[in-house]
Amino acid sequence: MRQRLRVVAAETVLSKNPEPKEFFETKSHAVLGSTDPRWIFAKETARVLAGAVLPHDRREGLMLLAQRLGLRPFDANLIVAVVQDRARRGEPLEHTTTTLAMIPNASPPRESFARLMTTAILLAILVDAWLVGWLLFS
Repeated sequence: MRQRLRVVAAETVLSKNPEPKEFFETKSHAVLGSTDPRWIFAKETARVLAGAVLPHDRREGLMLLAQRLGLRPFDANLIVAVVQDRARRGEPLEHTTTTLAMIPNASPPRESFARLMTTAILLAILVDAWLVGWLLFS
């Protein structure tokens, strides 16, 4: 809870003062690593924005990327809103790291049901073939 309050305080100071005091300065990758799915998604969102507007076809592509990164649709839309807000204000993307850190981290993508069923069926066929061979040759 204390960390969240500190992040909110830092965001308040950053939103009012583009040149924050040393106390609130953070390196952009100190909060989020460069491989963090939230940061990757935010960078891609900033890249595809047309000014501060995100066309619908580009949003659909971003939602597919978010799904591959393991982000929930709600969290992905929240990241898009944060990036669009920073673009409207003309602030750099690096100022979003403390806000993005408050969004829950992505869960690792789970195997699809189809892949799981395919593996189970192939394993069953293999076991059946082995049993038939064992019965015929013993």
